[in-house]
Amino acid sequence: MNDLPLRRGQLVTTFGPGSLVISPEGETAMIGALDKWYYDKNENRTEFLDEFEIQENRLRSLLRVNRLLMPPDYRPGYKYINSGDALSQTNTDLYIPLLRFPTWHYCPICKTLHQSDLSQRTSWMDCKVCKESRRMIQVPFVMICREGHISDFPWREWVHKDEHTSCDGQMSLITTGGATLDSLKVKCSCNKERSLKGIMTRKNNPNDEEEGISELSKKLNENGDLYKCPGHKPWYGSLSESENCFSNPVAALKNSINVYYPNTISAIYLPGKNAAVERLIDMFERYGITTSWLNIADRLDKKIEIIKKICPPEINLYNDSDIELAILYIEGELEDKDELERIYSNNTEKELRKKEFEVLVDGIEDTHLKVKKEWNSGSAVVNEITSKFTLINRVTKLKETIVLTGFDRLITNSEQSGRTKIEKGKELLFKNPDLQENNWLPAYKVYGEGIFFTLNVEKLISWEQRHDVLSHFNRLITRAVRSNARFDESILKPRNVLIHTLSHIIIDELALTCGYNSASLRERLYINDDDCGILIYTSSGDIDGTFGGLVRMGKKETFFPVVYQAIDKARWCSSDPVCSEIGKDSGQGVNNLNGAACHSCSYLSETSCETGNLFLDRTLLIDPQIGFFSSTN
Repeated sequence: MNDLPLRRGQLVTTFGPGSLVISPEGETAMIGALDKWYYDKNENRTEFLDEFEIQENRLRSLLRVNRLLMPPDYRPGYKYINSGDALSQTNTDLYIPLLRFPTWHYCPICKTLHQSDLSQRTSWMDCKVCKESRRMIQVPFVMICREGHISDFPWREWVHKDEHTSCDGQMSLITTGGATLDSLKVKCSCNKERSLKGIMTRKNNPNDEEEGISELSKKLNENGDLYKCPGHKPWYGSLSESENCFSNPVAALKNSINVYYPNTISAIYLPGKNAAVERLIDMFERYGITTSWLNIADRLDKKIEIIKKICPPEINLYNDSDIELAILYIEGELEDKDELERIYSNNTEKELRKKEFEVLVDGIEDTHLKVKKEWNSGSAVVNEITSKFTLINRVTKLKETIVLTGFDRLITNSEQSGRTKIEKGKELLFKNPDLQENNWLPAYKVYGEGIFFTLNVEKLISWEQRHDVLSHFNRLITRAVRSNARFDESILKPRNVLIHTLSHIIIDELALTCGYNSASLRERLYINDDDCGILIYTSSGDIDGTFGGLVRMGKKETFFPVVYQAIDKARWCSSDPVCSEIGKDSGQGVNNLNGAACHSCSYLSETSCETGNLFLDRTLLIDPQIGFFSSTN
């Protein structure tokens, strides 16, 4: 596959191993498994990984990996070959593996189908019918299943209505004109042909005995046998290897969103209690002191000697006990093992956020996290809107680390949680996950700023226990159960949907007021039995973060007018009365999991929302009878 430039952050959040990326020329490639990352053009793996390591011990310990590594940046070797500096010549010509997928192509002239290799760099092939070399076009479909497998669409098996067919005739993909799959058909030189009708259809009704069985599984074989997923993982580098899979596959457009759902976990940097140790850890990160350096020596005093030789003279200002604690932190020896086991076995990210919430509420002044107290309800004059809030803090600087832990296909939010989900994710990302050198995960760090605020928990509990609120919300719960969708059930509370919707409308209003693109703003929800908080923040890959515009909007004299305006705008959607009426009746959005919420009023970009624009309902905010922010509450 031809070279394709990608940002390092994209390789963690959007285009991880197993994903499909489309080049400017329209060619589709698959990102290879993590086993083959950090190799150069001569197929040699680099031994200098320290510069890519991210120090975030909370995540590293929770995920049970030795390292968190940033994706490599590309440095052309010819620019450094005569530099005379051996250090600058390391880690040059490092590539991320790209594989051509789907491998089936069709001739733009005669429409005959041709299959290439995964490693083929160009789409030019010899057409067997035209007898000329032509630039082939990749087919638009792939086949996916819930277990994360992806395969070429079974063109030969489909046209012959037999997954065990022995015919090797020349096939062609013909269009008869039209915008539906009925207008596309595959034809074989043995005179058999078949339209593609139904290949993307799957049932999702739990009351149906055939729930989960796709039309592709049912109709591929003429004898009635169900067609099962072949279990291919082409991002491992081979089409011949497969594993047993009993899922029912379905065809999907190669650029469809359900082909790849990345699973990521993120954590905001939280400083420790010892300021001197924190400064030392920051120094270690700046000078590239990682576990591999520390493993050179087996005794702690020898490790301290090595560090004093590498670091600048200011290291002598610290005593050996602080340096020892910093070393133990880097090596992951300071964490409570029992506590880590409990968090790892449960909802990992939710447990991480409990500590973040405490720090964001209390405020802090640290190198990588600065939280300034702005307003609280105990020392302020309150009114109809402000009485619903309890706290506003301005986060002038934060550091967030995002780690790719796996991915899903076809559906998001798989049923596994905690340990099972993380281990399953590693098995998808690595071809050989049990090898010691593969005990790492890709990560990316970003710096930014934000606004943190909390709502009055007592008022929320009192409001959500009202009979009319529960009666309205039970319709959403019923639709969620019927949909058979996978999601975190903790969000199925009126206050959590309320908080999520409030976050969306405030982000939208902040984007209009302070000039940020709404896609650059993100939400981070802190919702459990005792906490109801929202962090709205912006982040970038630059170490200096952003320019303070969002933090200024966190001042009480500017934040509350933004809230007033956001709530007022939410009272009317340009799609009303349809949006509001459908929201109260049948619901809308994916699996009808939204109430009164659509693209015109509440949706944000995928990078901004934590739940994929699901579980939103303006009614809970502004309805005259049940709205939390209505004048009657």
